[in-house]
Amino acid sequence: MDYAKFFGTIRPYMPRGRLTQNQVTGFEAIVNFCAARGMKRSHCAYILATAYHETAFRMQPVREGLAKTNEGAIRAVTSLYERGVISRNYALPQPNGHSYYGRGLVQLTFQENYKKVGNLLGVDLVNNPDLMLQTEHSVPALVLGMQRGLFRRRSSLDMLPSFPTDDQWIKARDIINGDVTKNGPKVAQHAKLFMRALQEAK
Repeated sequence: MDYAKFFGTIRPYMPRGRLTQNQVTGFEAIVNFCAARGMKRSHCAYILATAYHETAFRMQPVREGLAKTNEGAIRAVTSLYERGVISRNYALPQPNGHSYYGRGLVQLTFQENYKKVGNLLGVDLVNNPDLMLQTEHSVPALVLGMQRGLFRRRSSLDMLPSFPTDDQWIKARDIINGDVTKNGPKVAQHAKLFMRALQEAK
């Protein structure tokens, strides 16, 4: 993998035409994990696009609302609920004291999803949800979760062929979230950029 070519391709499209060290580290961690598993470039490209979108371009694990603290993330989700943006305040602390708002590179939410992904990774995310803020856990959670269809029923990376059409790129948003109409085209554009960068850096 020629990272100089990869970053040379995407740099002009990054905010202000530059890459931070955190972004570089995040891109490399995901690409290396995908490469080690022999994944299709189209799959790796869509994974990168998802992380890019879900972290607001940071490419590092974040709390929902880009909050710095647990309390801040709870406030961010509660505000969405009170404004009618979401129908369920999933950030409310559960009987075990933990809150299951979005964390990581993929914004994992709901206790049942923390349990599923934790079982997959062999770590206790239910009792330690902040582990999703660590790259060593958030990268495999993102990649394996999308590969195995853990985030949305009947939707996984299997829906993407090696060379997707525009429509297939857009519909792949359903792997993560049902907001295909709203965010599908945006994430698809990111994915096509990263696909080109991966092809040029091979």
